[in-house]
Amino acid sequence: MTQRTYIGATVEVAEGKPATLDAAGFGAMTGFAEVGEILEFGEIGDTSEDTTETTLKGRTLHVNGALDGGTCDFTFLVTGNTDAGQEILKAKSNSNDDVSVKITDPDGEVVYLHAKVANVRDRSRTASTAKGMTGQFRINSALVRVAP
Repeated sequence: MTQRTYIGATVEVAEGKPATLDAAGFGAMTGFAEVGEILEFGEIGDTSEDTTETTLKGRTLHVNGALDGGTCDFTFLVTGNTDAGQEILKAKSNSNDDVSVKITDPDGEVVYLHAKVANVRDRSRTASTAKGMTGQFRINSALVRVAP
């Protein structure tokens, strides 16, 4: 098995969400714009709530409960007002508008999701940090994977 890195991965965003939450629905969307100079795109994928019940015999039973896409942190370097992807993220921050995300990995796998954008703000200023912004996606769908 060959190990791979994420070098060369791209992240694109589009306003709205698809008519259907599957590969066909996301694939039919137009308006995806690449987020330039993305530095980090955090962990993605559902987690399940730990639902527990304790029996009278003193044993706690666990069941996987409701699924939650959680949040995903991102960081990008500011490239100016000509980066359509960055402009979408800034414009939709802390609104309740839906945004769809398309991640293309170097091996050709595509991952789609839809979310709300939150907390886009200036990155910490240090002597060795380039000007950038951070934010979060609050994910409201399962991941839709499309094999290469």
